[in-house]
Amino acid sequence: MNRVRNLAVLALGLALAAAVCGCRTATPEVRKPSTEIDPCAERLHEVCGCLLLYYATHKGLPENLADLQGVTAGPLPPLVCPVSGKAYIYNRDGLEAPGRPGRLVLYDAAPTHDGMRWAVSAEVSGTNRPLTARVILMPESVFTPGSH
Repeated sequence: MNRVRNLAVLALGLALAAAVCGCRTATPEVRKPSTEIDPCAERLHEVCGCLLLYYATHKGLPENLADLQGVTAGPLPPLVCPVSGKAYIYNRDGLEAPGRPGRLVLYDAAPTHDGMRWAVSAEVSGTNRPLTARVILMPESVFTPGSH
């Protein structure tokens, strides 16, 4: 009888061990969201905030980027592309962005982002309406005269 009970306990132990081993699930690989953001786009986004504050206060875009000083509590972000080291180009009247609403008022001086330029597109959708600004990546052809 002891032998039968020992075999039963052994069989039960093996069954439990097999169940535990067989039921083990692999832990899925957790992917973290990418924290890599283009530093130029991020910087232009910060300047967008300054442009929006200026527009809300003065009901228009500044004559030049130096006019943005004092709009925010802190200093202005550097007004140069962190990749090329070249100063951003500000154009109060803006360039047309074919196929997109708004006009490009601030943009990279050179196509240093895989042949493209980061730009700030600004749009006013009507009288007494707020300014909408967004950072977009544009092909070099938009900035080359006579190419569109």
